[in-house]
Amino acid sequence: MPHTNRKKKSSPTTVPGENKKKVVVHTKRKEVLDEEGWVHVVDTPRTRRSTVSKDAKSLHAGDFEVDGVQYINRTLDEMREEFGYWKKSWETDNSSADLKKALEGKEGSGVKKCVVLGLGSLQSARREGRRATFTQLAALETLLSIIGEKIPIIFQEPQFTDTDKQLLRELGYEVVEDPKAFGEIEENSLVYAIHCYADVYKKVSEQKRPAVFIGTDVENFGRFTLSETAGVTADALVEMVKQYEATDFPQIRHDFSDTKIYWRKNEKNEEEAKP
Repeated sequence: MPHTNRKKKSSPTTVPGENKKKVVVHTKRKEVLDEEGWVHVVDTPRTRRSTVSKDAKSLHAGDFEVDGVQYINRTLDEMREEFGYWKKSWETDNSSADLKKALEGKEGSGVKKCVVLGLGSLQSARREGRRATFTQLAALETLLSIIGEKIPIIFQEPQFTDTDKQLLRELGYEVVEDPKAFGEIEENSLVYAIHCYADVYKKVSEQKRPAVFIGTDVENFGRFTLSETAGVTADALVEMVKQYEATDFPQIRHDFSDTKIYWRKNEKNEEEAKP
């Protein structure tokens, strides 16, 4: 009998809750700061045509919409599974090990509370948005495990769905409505605010200066043409972090692009070090 070589097809990695059949859109990425101060990672199709195909548009189509935001239907079980998927992806990536290394010696840093702002919905219709949100949540858990103390964790995100809140509360976190979380920021707080709008950062700068601030590199706000609002935010943030040490947040894809960890310096040690 004639012998034929048959190649086994490799099955693509799929996220729990996703259909296996997907439209693949090859893209290049660039970062843009809009007039409100939001840092965007933009996908630009590799084509000379300026139009976007119907298939590409359908990638972000949702099952329902609230206040102009598209969401997909997810059960709590599906969201648990998807979080587990992206958490494993984070924990096995070099970025996770790099974060642990960057935080060496920060155990018992005096942080007594964590305030998480603008995480994004775990039901976003944008797959890359959900991936970033789940990954940032997994990275937060790594960070908190290094700090080593069991502290209150407070989340605030106007785009959270009821199922988002249910999952976070199941994980042991508190979820509050905007703007309550800003009032929770104190000198012993860690503020975790990845890729937020300028007005969110401005409100952070108006509170007591936290022990740790994790968010967009404040220098980015001065590198682009900004609106008056974003310009005010830039000035406020630069002033806020004057007494902080900055460390790059380890990168995984674009989920932490231009993100810095700002640790407030020990003022007592600073005074003792002066000649």
